[in-house]
Amino acid sequence: MNNFLDKLDHVLSPVADVLSNNKFLRSIANGLIALMPLTMVAAIFSILEALPKVASFLPQWSEAVDAALLVPYNVIFGLMALIVSFTVAYQHSKNYEDSDSMMNGLLSLLCFVLMASTYENMTFSAQYFGYAGIFAAVLTALVSVELYHFLVKHNLRIKMPDSVPPLVSKSFEALIPLLILVTVFYGGNCLVVSLTGNSIPALIQSLVTPAIKGSDSIWYQAILHFLMQLFFWLGMHGWAITAGFSMPISNALLAEQSAAYAAGTPIAELPYFTTGGVNMCNVFYFIPLILMFACKAKRNKAIGKMTFIPTLFNISEPMTFGIPIVLNPILGIPFILYQPIIVSINMAAVKYGFMNRSAMSGIAALPQPFSTFVACYGDFRVFLVFAVMMIVAIAIWYPFLMVWDRKCLREEQEAIAAGQVETAD
Repeated sequence: MNNFLDKLDHVLSPVADVLSNNKFLRSIANGLIALMPLTMVAAIFSILEALPKVASFLPQWSEAVDAALLVPYNVIFGLMALIVSFTVAYQHSKNYEDSDSMMNGLLSLLCFVLMASTYENMTFSAQYFGYAGIFAAVLTALVSVELYHFLVKHNLRIKMPDSVPPLVSKSFEALIPLLILVTVFYGGNCLVVSLTGNSIPALIQSLVTPAIKGSDSIWYQAILHFLMQLFFWLGMHGWAITAGFSMPISNALLAEQSAAYAAGTPIAELPYFTTGGVNMCNVFYFIPLILMFACKAKRNKAIGKMTFIPTLFNISEPMTFGIPIVLNPILGIPFILYQPIIVSINMAAVKYGFMNRSAMSGIAALPQPFSTFVACYGDFRVFLVFAVMMIVAIAIWYPFLMVWDRKCLREEQEAIAAGQVETAD
């Protein structure tokens, strides 16, 4: 077993190191995380607007109130690409000591607006300011920061005397890089439009659309969760490693789903099923319960008591490192296989109509299944699906936890016999 672990670590660790330490993927992940509170606020207004639709006993909103409740929702998702162009650039500029994060964010935002905006019949179109422009916004942010850093590094800027206030000095220093960036992005987009008839964001969206639609599958989610759990088991942060490429896809999918819902598409006819309803695979609080009430080893009972509250609120790291599950050959098997199986059940339930589809992300601070219950607009079938998932989860974990508990109990008894541990009367 040790040889197997050594070989697996030898193969996967370099890959994980490259992904987790890659400044571009790290910047994308950190920039997109900033969207979380915004999407949660949008979700609250979406829930309020949808309540009379999913709970027939409630009085219907008037058309004016219904439309007013959707305004914050539409604004947040309708400007998502603009926000991403700023947040990703802001985070990416932190990789360079000589870069001004705020200025880089603003320059990226300006460059993206110039590329994404279209003018027809003297009217302004913001088609790519929402979900359709997310990937273009990410690329704009990364390229603009790299180009800005290159220009500053080679002193292509106006240097002001030391007597000039720093804020004024920084504004003048950005003039030449700003002019060059605007010329490159706007000029490049005009050239692409003249050659292809489509803007750069439109071309990028056409290329990534198959990836977005492909992510709305059980196989994609199962493989993604398998990889995340495998990296977690090896002691690396699986979500951080995969977020750089998975989050742009999931955010684009969620934004497109939200646009369909805002346009009046019925919940049952929303195009995708891998949004807010597929969150219950991240449940781990049944493990501390097993440790507390079914295990005999004192250390397992203590760990169960200490980690139940964190896992209840979707924080699993204390449990993962406390048991420990990391590099544990016994518990590694259920840990790696559990989420792909459970997410497949969760997705199948949504896909085949046993749960509502959703146009919002779950509320991370809420315990499951209540978070998914809210995301699915108060669908009580969520609790039934959750019960089935927990039965399967316990069936997967229980035998391995009992084997682990026996091992821990033997070690405790051997330590007591050797006089290393004092027994409590």
